[in-house]
Amino acid sequence: MLESGKPQSRKDIPVSTNTLFDKLVLFLCCLAACFLVAGEVFYVPVLVVVTLSAFNTYFEKRVLVGINTGAYLMASLFFPEWFYFIPVIMYDTLLWETPWILPLAMLPVISHQGNLPIIGILCIALYLGMAWFMKWRSWRLTHLEREYRKLRDTTKELMLSLEAKNRELLEKQDYEINLATLNERNRIARDIHDNIGHVLSSTLLQVGALLAVTPEGPMRDNLITLKETLSNGMDSIRRSIHNLHDASIDLHAEIYRILKGFTFCPVDFIDDLEEKPDLPVIYCLLAVIKEALSNISKHSDATEVKLILREHPALYQLIIRDNGSKPVQGLVLSPEGEYIPGSQGMGLKSIFERVERLNGNVRITIDNGFEVFVSIPKGS
Repeated sequence: MLESGKPQSRKDIPVSTNTLFDKLVLFLCCLAACFLVAGEVFYVPVLVVVTLSAFNTYFEKRVLVGINTGAYLMASLFFPEWFYFIPVIMYDTLLWETPWILPLAMLPVISHQGNLPIIGILCIALYLGMAWFMKWRSWRLTHLEREYRKLRDTTKELMLSLEAKNRELLEKQDYEINLATLNERNRIARDIHDNIGHVLSSTLLQVGALLAVTPEGPMRDNLITLKETLSNGMDSIRRSIHNLHDASIDLHAEIYRILKGFTFCPVDFIDDLEEKPDLPVIYCLLAVIKEALSNISKHSDATEVKLILREHPALYQLIIRDNGSKPVQGLVLSPEGEYIPGSQGMGLKSIFERVERLNGNVRITIDNGFEVFVSIPKGS
C-alpha cells in the first residue's frame, strides 16, 4: 500500500461480497438511467457488461481487466447505448494508478455529443463518482478486515509464545528449586559426615583406649556397653548419610549439569523417563553419558549430538548419537559383526563393563556418525 492509502495493484483489492453488492447497485442504477433517459433497455450492452464484469471479478489479472475495459470503451464510441453502462465496467479499474482511465470515459461523450442527452451524461458522471466512492469503501473495508485478522493472528501467536515462555520459566524454576534442594541435602550429608562422624570416631577411639587400660570389672563392662552403643550409633548415622546422599542424586539434574559443562557442540536432549531408576542404574547412565561426551569432545568432529533417554515397561534405553565423520579409534569388529572396544579403547571398554554389571547390553554403530545404544533391564 502507498503512503496515500491507495492500493498499488489489483492484488490489493480482493473480491468480497461488498464488491458484488456494489456492482449490482451500479448496474441497477445504470439500467434505470438507460430506461428513463433513452426510453428503452438495450439488451446487447446489458449482456456484454454483465459478462465482462463477471469475467473481471473472476480473473483478477490487471492486463485482462484493462483489455476488457478498453474494448468496452472503444465499442462505446460506435454504439451510444453502451455509454450508459460505463460505470459498471470501470468499477474494477477506478483505484488503479493510471490517470488515463477516467478521461477514457469522456471519449464516448465526445463521439456522441449530439445523440446523448445532457441528463444522461450527468447521470453517468454521477454514477462514475459513486462507483469510485463505492470501490474505495469496499477496498477500505476489506483492507481493515485483513489488518484485523493479521492483528488477531499476531496477538494469538504472541499469546501462545508468552504461554510457552511462561511454562518454560516455571519448569526452569521448578528445576532450580529441585536442584537447590538436592544440593542442600548433599551439604547436610557432608556436614554430618565431617562433623558428627569425626566426633563419634574420636569417641570410639578414646573408649577403646580406656578399655585397654581398664581391668576386668563393672567399669570395663560399662565401657564395652558404651562402645557398642557408639558403634551402633555410628552405623546408624552412616546409613542415614548414605540414604541422604543417595536421595540427593537426581538423574535429570545431573544430566543437565553435565550438558551445561559440555561446550563442544549443541546437544539435543530428549527425556522420556516417567519414574526414577534405581541408584545403580543412575550411576551407570551418568558414567556412560560422561564417557561418551568426553570421547566426542576429544576424538570427533561432530557439530551436533543427540541424547535420548527412554523408559520401556521392562528396560531403560540410552542413545547417544553424533554426526561426526572422523574414523573412530579403539574399536574392532567382532565375529558377530558388532563393534566392540579393542585394546586401546579404555573409555569404551569401561562403558561395556559398567552396563554388563547390570545385565545390560551395549551396541555401537558407525553409520553417518557414531552411536552408542545402551539398554538396561529394570530391577538390575
